[in-house]
Amino acid sequence: MIKVIVTEEFILGSFNKLQNVERANINKNEDGYLYVNDKFECDEKMADYLTGNNPINRTVAKVIEVIPEKKDIDKEDTEKKVHTRRKR
Repeated sequence: MIKVIVTEEFILGSFNKLQNVERANINKNEDGYLYVNDKFECDEKMADYLTGNNPINRTVAKVIEVIPEKKDIDKEDTEKKVHTRRKR
């Protein structure tokens, strides 16, 4: 996931794909509308689009953080970490 901050107000048709939307102004809280200094998380493709790789080369956001994906723990790793108590 990529965390971005809005640099120019815009309307986003795929607003429902965003995660963890943080509004800069709680009074401006309408789905689909994004305002300057709002922050949210999105996938890499969306971040690329919003940062200028779109048909009109318009930048409306900038990346502020790249959030690494959580790795699944292997069963073997889990078994190594789990210690069982021996019976006497």
